[in-house]
Amino acid sequence: MNRIALLPALFAIFVCVSSQPANAQSFDCALSFEVVAGNTLGTVTPGDRLKGMLTFKTTSAWQQDIETLSYAADGQVSVTHPSAGTVHAKVRVVHVVRTPYIADYISIDAHEAGGNLGGENRYEDPMLVTFYAPPVTLETSDIPRTLQDWNQLRKRRVFQVHTPDAMATFYGDFENLKGGCE
Repeated sequence: MNRIALLPALFAIFVCVSSQPANAQSFDCALSFEVVAGNTLGTVTPGDRLKGMLTFKTTSAWQQDIETLSYAADGQVSVTHPSAGTVHAKVRVVHVVRTPYIADYISIDAHEAGGNLGGENRYEDPMLVTFYAPPVTLETSDIPRTLQDWNQLRKRRVFQVHTPDAMATFYGDFENLKGGCE
């Protein structure tokens, strides 16, 4: 076989190998937290404290790029104001990003956002829950298991969801994390 004919075969093998799941390990997670509103959304005002719940179970994983391992997931994220409603969405993917130069982070990406938080009942995807840490904090691309492992990601923690009005973002930092993964 000549070298030119060999190149397509090698490329096909590379594509097949690189598209296989990078990590077949399953994670079943349940976390709770408090969101401190960073801006106004209807009757929700900056500084208001909301309760957040996040549950997900990973179903597969793939190497997104050299720094990112992404996990397909099924679950739910919700943020509730004590007197001004709830916003919720379905978790679809969890990205674990390890970088040596900017920040390590885990971002939970949810879709089909809906609810009535602050009187708003129209939302645009995605809803995001993101945990940031200094570079090279994460030693692996696994999802953290224990609360202690999750608490390594405390440089910044941000919740955000978009509304249709000029893609305005409702956001807030979150704190008082509880829970973990099995």
